[in-house]
Amino acid sequence: MAGDPTIATDAERELLYRVAATPNFLKAKRLRELLLYIGERSLRDPHCVLHEQEIGVDVLGRAPDYDTSHDTLVRVQVSQLRKKLQEHFSGEGRNEPLVIEIPKGSYLPVFRVRVDDRDSGLEPLSGQPTGTVPTHGVLPNPAIVGYKRNYVVLIGSIVVVVVLITLLVALYSRKPSSVSSRPTVDAFWRQLFDNGQPTNLVLSDITLIPFQKQIGQRIQLSEYESREFERLADQHVADPAQRALGMEVVNRVATSVSDVEVARAFGVLAFENHLPLTLISARDVSSEVISSQNSILLGSWRANPWVGLFEDQLNFRTEYHESPPSVRLINSSPLKGEETAYGAEWRRYGYCRVAYLANPKHMGNVLIISGSDVISTDAGGRFLSTESALLDLRQRLGVKTGKPFPHFEILLRTQIVNNTVPGFEVVAYRPHPQ
Repeated sequence: MAGDPTIATDAERELLYRVAATPNFLKAKRLRELLLYIGERSLRDPHCVLHEQEIGVDVLGRAPDYDTSHDTLVRVQVSQLRKKLQEHFSGEGRNEPLVIEIPKGSYLPVFRVRVDDRDSGLEPLSGQPTGTVPTHGVLPNPAIVGYKRNYVVLIGSIVVVVVLITLLVALYSRKPSSVSSRPTVDAFWRQLFDNGQPTNLVLSDITLIPFQKQIGQRIQLSEYESREFERLADQHVADPAQRALGMEVVNRVATSVSDVEVARAFGVLAFENHLPLTLISARDVSSEVISSQNSILLGSWRANPWVGLFEDQLNFRTEYHESPPSVRLINSSPLKGEETAYGAEWRRYGYCRVAYLANPKHMGNVLIISGSDVISTDAGGRFLSTESALLDLRQRLGVKTGKPFPHFEILLRTQIVNNTVPGFEVVAYRPHPQ
């Protein structure tokens, strides 16, 4: 089984074995063995052509020279497996961010990001599964590459539409009231962004994550701004097929569901406080915009390189390791009762760093909401839009009512259940010395 196994992410392999360990697959031993066999083939070599006879011999115990024209067991089993995977991801696995699908006419499964487009009005091409964007598997047919890229780019438009719809609902359903239900949140929002400067909510660029894993290093901000993806792929990926796959992935533009949720909440806040807010992908921002305008930066350093522009100014600094993959927040100057480092644990808990700073030219403000993983960013958005949370922060920082918030950093510990963040807590905080 040729190929570079490093292209497969840990999330994809964990998903494969998690699905195989569910009760429905444990009861169907043959389908479970078939799933693991073709799943590993896809992860190890996404470009291989998997033949019916190989599966019959390796999985079903058929003789090497058996006649596939008369023995249809492989086709029957793969068809059953295809249906069983569809049932799993619409039922028990409905909250999985990735799904496994077996395209018709193929024996090789693909791993796809779940994107719920059922209400978007989009019509997928024949054979293109609804509600997903491919992350791993065979290279796309050249005839549909353009369609797939446009489909993913449309995610940005969908985000904007979601926010606009939310604002319209708020506009027509909001009851007239002279008293805000969250005065501390509104005051904080106006303090940061009612300064005459444009405010940009910068969405993360999550296709960077698998690409950086493939090249084995983090993309520097200068490389990102100048779009040096092809040079990096040529330099760090020897196999042409794997290099082509990496370029196909990184050339897509997508954000996370967590960013969409934060954008929706912040869109309502902007509307309620009569402040303009522009949504923009991290890939479309420039150094000049970040330096001179108000910015809200969403996502981890790996998914939003603009966060790295401020990393050295922060007390809680991100530390990634590629092999084995791990992430933790280093506490540069621990206070009494604080840890020197806070390490995340995949799918159990993570951390979200929230920082309020001045932009590089001191012409506006920057709000950084940076999770240790894609999901944990949601906690920062909820914290900053919740009245009780900001009241608690005001008390912790010793800020009197009516006085402005100083620049600050806080570190939230997030609980992760079924790819959501049902709860979080403040584990460290401090005014920022800027």
